[in-house]
Amino acid sequence: MATIAARPDVLPPAKPDLTFARKPTSKIAIFFWRWRMWFEATFVLSMLEPWEKILLITLFAVMYLFVMSAIVKYFPRHLTVMQQRAMYYLWGQEGDVRLVWQWLGFGDSTTSGAGGLLKEL
Repeated sequence: MATIAARPDVLPPAKPDLTFARKPTSKIAIFFWRWRMWFEATFVLSMLEPWEKILLITLFAVMYLFVMSAIVKYFPRHLTVMQQRAMYYLWGQEGDVRLVWQWLGFGDSTTSGAGGLLKEL
């Protein structure tokens, strides 16, 4: 005669275990959970294994740091070069910064208070 196995009181979790995707209850946890779900869905991180996620996020972080350092280091110089080119295109010669201030009406030293602007330049 076949014996019937006793049914366990507690069933094991369903596979795949999707507890990480459940919406949390607190407001701040919901905010970060939504941001995490958006980030994982945008960059398809939900399909990757944990080591692949770490590798990809590290790669993104390094690229972000390179771009930010380039902006901080080289963007001010690039703005200066672009300003000089704009002056060349506007006036046909490489001019001084004071030409821009005079064209805007701030560079005339005969008016009161405008001489300080030229001294700062």
